[in-house]
Amino acid sequence: MRKVYFIAITAMFILSACNRHNFQIGTACHREIEDEVFKPNYESFTCIEKQLTIVDTTYRFDAVIDEIDTQMRLRGYQDTKERPNLIVFYALFPTEVNLSVLQRSFRGLGKENMSEELKRIKLRKGTLLLQFVENDSNRPIWMGYAAGIAEEKTNDIDEKSLRSATRQIFDNYKIFAKNYLTNQPVTAMVLAPSK
Repeated sequence: MRKVYFIAITAMFILSACNRHNFQIGTACHREIEDEVFKPNYESFTCIEKQLTIVDTTYRFDAVIDEIDTQMRLRGYQDTKERPNLIVFYALFPTEVNLSVLQRSFRGLGKENMSEELKRIKLRKGTLLLQFVENDSNRPIWMGYAAGIAEEKTNDIDEKSLRSATRQIFDNYKIFAKNYLTNQPVTAMVLAPSK
């Protein structure tokens, strides 16, 4: 029986190693979300590239945009350009990045035993950053990142890595759309024919 468990665990480990890239994944939530005061009331989103990123047009941002669209629709959101509830910003940094992250630690039960510390972390080459901002208040809601997307020797970032990194970031995004139903089918995006 132990042999069967060992084989099953080894197989799961090998499959997960084959399916996932070795990205450094991290998230940061807005304070109110962590305090459970936050009640999401969002139904729509739009996606915008941060202009502070690279100027190089060889990177295929279409993969990131497509994956953001897919993941948001799976969570019940509708993509709209007219007054969306959430704006999803994405940025890609080909070099190493220093990022400030608020870390909380608890020394017992209750909020009175909590301490916060702003830490700077150094992220590997090729960092994809996603940030969710509430449109009406311009308040940050959630942030996630995947570092180490770039290949070590060439600094190249391929489309498959971008898709995988975006998907892994979204694995940690737990805010579903208002009135989200788990049995509701995902609506397909219809593209207009080009002229």
